[in-house]
Amino acid sequence: MRASAAQAAFLIMPSSSLSGQLRRSLLLRILSKPTPSREDLDSVIELTATKVVEQLQCQSMTLYLVEGDHISFRHVYYSPTLWGNDKAKEAQFKQTAVKLLEMKLAKGTGNVGKVIETGQPLFFTSKGPDAASLKNMNTGFEVQSMLTVPLKTNIVIGAIQLLNKEIYAGTNGQFEQKDLPILQELAVYSATLIQRMLDPKFQLGPEDTAKFVAKFTDLPLVTKLEGLEVEDKLVEITGQEIIRREGVFPVKRTGANTVSVLMANPLDYAKREAFQQATEMTIDEVRVAPANLIEQLIKKYFKDSGKGSRPATGDSDADIAAVAELIDTAYSPTGGEVKAEELESEDSGPIIQLANRLIEDAYISGASDIHVEPLEKELLVRYRVDGLCQEKLRLPKQVANALVTRLKIMCNLDIAERRLPQDGRIIFKKFTKKNIDIDLRVATGPMNFGEKVVMRILDKQKSTLPLTALGFSEENLAKYRECIRQPYGMILHCGPTGSGKSMTLYSALSEVNSVDVNIQTAEDPIEYTLAGINQMQMNRQIGLTFARALRCYLRMDPDVILVGEIRDKETAEIAIEAALTGHLLLSTLHTNDAPSTIARFSEMGAEVFNISASLVCVCAQRLLRRVCRNCKVSYEPKDREKEIIEKAIGWSGQIFKANPQGCHLCSGSGYKGRVGIHELMINNEELTEGINKEIETAELKRIAVRGGMKTLHQDSMLKVKQGTTTVEEALANVPPDLII
Repeated sequence: MRASAAQAAFLIMPSSSLSGQLRRSLLLRILSKPTPSREDLDSVIELTATKVVEQLQCQSMTLYLVEGDHISFRHVYYSPTLWGNDKAKEAQFKQTAVKLLEMKLAKGTGNVGKVIETGQPLFFTSKGPDAASLKNMNTGFEVQSMLTVPLKTNIVIGAIQLLNKEIYAGTNGQFEQKDLPILQELAVYSATLIQRMLDPKFQLGPEDTAKFVAKFTDLPLVTKLEGLEVEDKLVEITGQEIIRREGVFPVKRTGANTVSVLMANPLDYAKREAFQQATEMTIDEVRVAPANLIEQLIKKYFKDSGKGSRPATGDSDADIAAVAELIDTAYSPTGGEVKAEELESEDSGPIIQLANRLIEDAYISGASDIHVEPLEKELLVRYRVDGLCQEKLRLPKQVANALVTRLKIMCNLDIAERRLPQDGRIIFKKFTKKNIDIDLRVATGPMNFGEKVVMRILDKQKSTLPLTALGFSEENLAKYRECIRQPYGMILHCGPTGSGKSMTLYSALSEVNSVDVNIQTAEDPIEYTLAGINQMQMNRQIGLTFARALRCYLRMDPDVILVGEIRDKETAEIAIEAALTGHLLLSTLHTNDAPSTIARFSEMGAEVFNISASLVCVCAQRLLRRVCRNCKVSYEPKDREKEIIEKAIGWSGQIFKANPQGCHLCSGSGYKGRVGIHELMINNEELTEGINKEIETAELKRIAVRGGMKTLHQDSMLKVKQGTTTVEEALANVPPDLII
């Protein structure tokens, strides 16, 4: 660094204030070059000085480098505490810094020369045997202590010298013995990278690079495979292609849509963003790992480096195919290894395997539901993925009773009762040795060709999503957040089964949850356990209904009450009573849109003036499939499509459609994941008046729109505009508005 450049840097800001963002950009610039030039040396020195001052809180820091037979000053830092408000003194220190940066010392001069010559550190204090040497230092201020360490690789290339601890550190300006190893560690990391700048032949290994990055970014460092817990399913879902291309290895989920990852270069934000877009997962935690360690992980989890689609363990799809083939063979005319009659028992080994493999495979496939459906001549298994059912398996009809009975046993249902519907729950970790911690909500019912079983997968490893991740527009999000912070009133969510109502309610509760708020829920079933919230499971067989739970809660000093669903007049009246007596009540209804909720409440027998007085807002919602970010196709809408978009949101321009061929990320479907659309009807004076007059639902909708409500159709078109979904998907779920 030339003296003028150093002077400019010193005058603008002290090293300790070098921002984290600037520090990261400097490191990225250095590490992204295969062979960094000497010009990058200034950046490494700046980074080193910043880190040293931050960690050791020194009043003065000087970095020296050996240049032939001389020692040059390469960085000088003085703390503003040395001059306070004295402008003349500040100018004096700045002049001193400029002079020092222009000076060179002969090798062996002073304490610095001794450290460079011997390669050993020096540690002096004003109370130690070397106190006299501190008094002889011509620094312009009283020196209380000194730390000087070498910058050493295979040779000594310089030194770092610190004078005085900051007064606010509480040590009276004295460095302590524990400060020496910290400075030595920083010097080792810095020396390695500085040497790389100075000597093109000097090679920096992946381990050294990782150590330097971890140290100077304050990120955790991983150097061994031992003790590293990796979620197989997460690796499988991501795929080798994305991991190799982006240099990001996913380790574990930290939330419903967030992950912890390993990176050799976590400062490459372009790669991080590309990974997040390709996987639709947000990087929540980054740890630094050497590039060769990440390569070891890829080889460990992917047998065939050319395929890159499945990990070496947990190949559930292959397991289920093998079990299905065994069952098909047993029922073929030629027979097989297992007799057909043996497969008609719920205790049969293949039947037990089949039940387990179905659940494991559905979980890995990202399914929300498993349908086991008896047909006239066979048994059909379907998964619901991203809201659409897709066929997975067809089995001989003879296996149906045994499989259904096995599933009933797993959830403690009455296996003798085949004439009536039954509900149960499977705690799957009791039946598998794999790291799959899920529960399944099970419903059985008699069909014309046998009993059908539907299993809803409840992933206990997932946590609630933040409200910002649910698809709310900025306008709706701000309004909804204001609603859930009201001290009392009723907030209702409506929509069909599987429209995301429960997740939205859980997310709302998580946002308002704190130690000073008493939140109590009545649910059927409890889908996710929320920390710090009192949750009650309904049990109609013993008379524990929503109405009874609500009555109980009104005597338990609640602030916020969640009722899973309002189904009858009794529950509706108690819910309204709770909302009118100082409690915030959240619940769900099954209606098509927000204004229809008023009519539904009236049909239950609730008084309209109580509805209008208690209602805060109604949120209708749906889930639309996201168009795959990796393979979506842009185009300009025409004719009917263009007319629909312009009428809904007054906009026209480029939008996207699904690729008919799809890609490996979306399994050829063109869609991956889902996003919510919302119709948020907030109560106001005009709406209250309309509800009390019992006007038609269509007129209520017009009033709500005049008050700022965006309809489901309008919000779906906004998602189309943003490139989140397609016109086809939006119209398949919500028709265009006819009355506005």
